[in-house]
Amino acid sequence: MTMLDGLGFPEALRWRGESLWFSDMFRSRVMRWQPGRPAETVLDLEGGGPTMPGGLGWLPDGSLLVVDCTERRLLREHDGTVTTHADLSGLMTHSANDMHVDPDGTAWVGGYGFDPEADEPVAAPLVRVHPDGTVSTTAAAFVFANGCEREASGALLVAETFADRVSALSSQNELSVRARLASGSGPDGLSIAPDGTVYVALAFAGALVRLASADAGPDAAAELVHAPKPIADGPGAGPLGVYDCAVHPDGTRIAVAMASLDEALAERVDTGRIVLLDL
Repeated sequence: MTMLDGLGFPEALRWRGESLWFSDMFRSRVMRWQPGRPAETVLDLEGGGPTMPGGLGWLPDGSLLVVDCTERRLLREHDGTVTTHADLSGLMTHSANDMHVDPDGTAWVGGYGFDPEADEPVAAPLVRVHPDGTVSTTAAAFVFANGCEREASGALLVAETFADRVSALSSQNELSVRARLASGSGPDGLSIAPDGTVYVALAFAGALVRLASADAGPDAAAELVHAPKPIADGPGAGPLGVYDCAVHPDGTRIAVAMASLDEALAERVDTGRIVLLDL
């Protein structure tokens, strides 16, 4: 098993060629890792990057898009210059989160929608950022929209962390439940393999699961793929949450991101790691 450790809180895993891009949220950096080589920082605070990076994606011209979660904006990096691609603060009352970017450059950004530490969960719409940076919202609302990716049917799958489900927003803007997961499991990131298999990172359950086929219905049981062992000792000792995943484009491997289940501990200690598993 190949592993990259020494990270704070890895999220937003994206394969681009043979390199895995990701946000190290608690260390304010966007990184790129080609397995077998050291990881490198692509964007950080000193370079004009976000305080807390979230979802990643690319415009057709190759510009990097990165969600600045706490500032509720979408940044664009092109040839070393960072600009604000879209201001989301007028449409989001709480932090922004993960994102999917379509091939034409349209970005779909999820947000918290409420304060998980103080509020009861409420649904909030996705923010649609058009390629020119203009913004609008979806009619459909999601409870703490997190990982999202488009499947072959054209539907956008969205993990709803505090509703314990994965929902599907069709190309006709119809909303349905793709999968219901165990109460309190916390679906976070998700990834769709070339054959259509959907993998979901369960943050609070500390597990990676494989969803049953859509034909089996939303209540079909998910299959456990991987559950990391707790960190045994040292300042980061304790159970690990599984926060994101990304299937390699060839379908043979999956990258899985994890860090301490205690996010306050993860802010202080580098418990974060990414492992590559064979499929």
